Amino acid sequence: MTATNMKLLNLFSGGAAGTIASCITNPLEVVKTQLQSSSVAVGELSSAAGSPMAIARKIMQNDGVAGFFRGLRPTLVGIIPARSVYFYSYEQSKRMLGPILPEGSVSNALLSGLAAGIASNTLTNPIWVVKTRMQLLADSSAGQKVYAGYRDAVRTITKEEGVGGFYKGISASYWGCAEGAVQFMIYEQIKSRIFSRINAQRESEGLEPTDKLPKLVYFFSAAVAKGTASIITYPHEVARTRMREQARNGVFKYKGMWQTIGAIAKEEGTKGLYSGMGVHLMKVVPNSAIMFLTYEIVNSWLDRFTVIDG
Repeated sequence: MTATNMKLLNLFSGGAAGTIASCITNPLEVVKTQLQSSSVAVGELSSAAGSPMAIARKIMQNDGVAGFFRGLRPTLVGIIPARSVYFYSYEQSKRMLGPILPEGSVSNALLSGLAAGIASNTLTNPIWVVKTRMQLLADSSAGQKVYAGYRDAVRTITKEEGVGGFYKGISASYWGCAEGAVQFMIYEQIKSRIFSRINAQRESEGLEPTDKLPKLVYFFSAAVAKGTASIITYPHEVARTRMREQARNGVFKYKGMWQTIGAIAKEEGTKGLYSGMGVHLMKVVPNSAIMFLTYEIVNSWLDRFTVIDG
């Protein structure tokens, strides 16, 4: 396998892992989106009072099991390009910055993670807008379906909001890139410290240093990194959901990330800014751990079959 072919497979390795993890955790995504939505404060979902179990019972009562898989189709369409671009951009940025900022350093990981997040979000934001709208299908003020299906959602957004409608929440998504940057920084630092300990021990035993870690180390390193980064940056998740929501009576209440965060803080307090975080962590921590583990394993496997072009 040539280096060029390896890069192509490397491009999709993260996407394949993300697809599997997203299918499994989609029900948690739907519940989380409802908790982040303003619909929990008014209308039909207000009786759920922000409780994940109450939201889940309402979804089951109204739509059955299918209700927990709203937005899965755009997720399946978007997750491969999103994760592929994310990991590919990270690897390329890390290598490009290598001569200036050593790979594995805090600054390299932060900048590479930031670049990866910006590239991924810019490409796929329209897909996630449609997904969020479909997960909030029920108009809480009228109890009626807003969209007849995915095509109707795309047509309606285009007609009523124009191209800009597909980029609602992009400013919050860019702020969320800080989450990815912090995640990669923590992940690389954990790996670096464990590598140092393992290789120091191997050296004392007269063994050659290793560039591979046990699989569980990758899994738990990614889990710790994602959990920590998510807690630090979580309010942008709520702000992004609010900005992507269907307009109420043709009026968009939330116009920008900071304005949205300010309005939520003023009206709902800190609790509103962290609504749905528990469910979010239940979804993203194992999701991220599985993705990073799969990505490391696939890359390790591909390295054995790679030869230099030419």
